[in-house]
Amino acid sequence: MSDDALTLSGQSFVLGSQHALAAVGGIIAAPLIIAMGMGLSASQTSYLISAALVISGLATVLQIVRIGPLGSGLLSIQGTSFAFVGPLIFLYHELLQTHSSHDALGVLFGSALVCALLMIVLTTFVKTLRQLITSNVSGLTLVLIGGSLMETTARSLYETYGSATAPGQMLLVCGITLGTLLGLALSPWTRLRIIAILASLVVGTLAASWFGWVDFSSIAAPSDIFLPSLMPFGFGVDWMVVLILFPIFLVSATESIGDLTATNALSGHPYGDAPYWQRIRGGLMGDAVNSGLASVFGTFPNTTFSQNNGLIRLSGESRPTIGLYAALLLCLLGLMPVLADAIQLIPTPVISTVTFILFGLVAWAGLQVFRGNARSWRDGLIFSGGLVGGYWVAEFVEAWTFLPALLIQVLAFPVSTGAFIGLLLEALLPGRGRASDPR
Repeated sequence: MSDDALTLSGQSFVLGSQHALAAVGGIIAAPLIIAMGMGLSASQTSYLISAALVISGLATVLQIVRIGPLGSGLLSIQGTSFAFVGPLIFLYHELLQTHSSHDALGVLFGSALVCALLMIVLTTFVKTLRQLITSNVSGLTLVLIGGSLMETTARSLYETYGSATAPGQMLLVCGITLGTLLGLALSPWTRLRIIAILASLVVGTLAASWFGWVDFSSIAAPSDIFLPSLMPFGFGVDWMVVLILFPIFLVSATESIGDLTATNALSGHPYGDAPYWQRIRGGLMGDAVNSGLASVFGTFPNTTFSQNNGLIRLSGESRPTIGLYAALLLCLLGLMPVLADAIQLIPTPVISTVTFILFGLVAWAGLQVFRGNARSWRDGLIFSGGLVGGYWVAEFVEAWTFLPALLIQVLAFPVSTGAFIGLLLEALLPGRGRASDPR
């Protein structure tokens, strides 16, 4: 290998490590939050975190290395989607009424696999999908997701504060965590912004350890490597779960169109031509296949991560090889069980503080998506109708005993209900125009 090739490989490795570092905080946070919300055991949580890292690495490879129509061929990093946090926690607790914890997880993953297979079919109609899930609907759904999760997280923080033996210490730890997160996230330096989540979790945990909240001695010495198992929680399908999850898959796909379009532009490719749509279609199919892969190996749906676009802009480098190094590092991190054990030491107030801000950013992003494309009273009516209607129906639907039990269960979740109302209004209200291009 020539010196130039070695230099290029070394540069790709360094840049790939940065991409992995930018993504790892979000990848571990999502399954950790879901596991906490579900009240899963330490062993179940450890499995979900390790599997999320390994599958994210493998999914990134599938997204970058195009195999026929599968994959975008772009430097696109995959990771566990935050859009599914609220729906999965809600559905898990619904399933617990008739299933054990193990079987409830099996039903969630089996139903998510069905949704992923449906999405593989729908990727063929990517332009139609873009017209169906407009900025009104996707913005509305993101606001519903972020808002409902902020409410849940705030309630959890309040309850933790009320039961704390030393509430002053808790406020201090939360304040240090929040200050670190906001300080780095608002920094003018991109390199600091991309590690804001990871750094705030580390700093918050160190602050908590000062008060004796964290016992680092409980971390076991490194043992055998972690290997994800095929359907570790069994397999089942519940159509209530499918009906609630599928609208989230649709909205996640429209977010991916935006992420892939940005990566396409930063990679120097033209917009709107046949190769562009081929890359977008392949990227969405990669998302769907990767979510199916995640379900089969017992972790949560995948999506494209937008953080890497900031790094591409910063470095000016968009070689797909960089993403392969990032994927390798993510897999290696997932193969070390000690990492998942260490992550579980993060105190609940630290996680809740970080996630409250993250969910706020999800809601803000949804609002920006809507505001950036709203042009008339019709757009405002769709957005507000879905927002108010989703919560109103979810609040009163249990009293509507004339409806089938399955439909009542589906409508009891405001996010999917609000998204459905938004879709209905988008289709029925007069004056519908062509959806804006996903630039």
